[in-house]
Amino acid sequence: MASTEELTKQLEETLRRANTILFKRGRSILVSMEISSLQFNALLSIWEFGPLTMGELGKHLFVACSTATDLADRMERAQLVERVRDKNDRRMVRLRLLGKGNEIVDAVVSERQNFLGDVLRNYSEEEYQKLLQSLELLEQRMNL
Repeated sequence: MASTEELTKQLEETLRRANTILFKRGRSILVSMEISSLQFNALLSIWEFGPLTMGELGKHLFVACSTATDLADRMERAQLVERVRDKNDRRMVRLRLLGKGNEIVDAVVSERQNFLGDVLRNYSEEEYQKLLQSLELLEQRMNL
């Protein structure tokens, strides 16, 4: 049997390759929408975590706050997001998705889910449940 180190290496490589395939599948429809991958990642972050400040967005995207601000400007001009002042602290401004931004995220996520559904169609119920439980356990332990 392989060592824990070797198994860990294989798992990381497999997860990375699977993620790349899923990533490419979802991104393939962005070309027709005239949106960059960074803009989509920003939309996805806002979609997943709710309205974000520029600093929060920068942290999610691993970019400087100034880069997040420039990105927000472009997305606002494209009517993907809007800036909204925080109700409790008017100095704080958050980015919120607009209808067009939601539509883009929904389309990409739907494409990913359809693709994954096609791949999983040949799994038995037991295989599917084992895979799901293993991935959920991995996610839980990674979040500790």
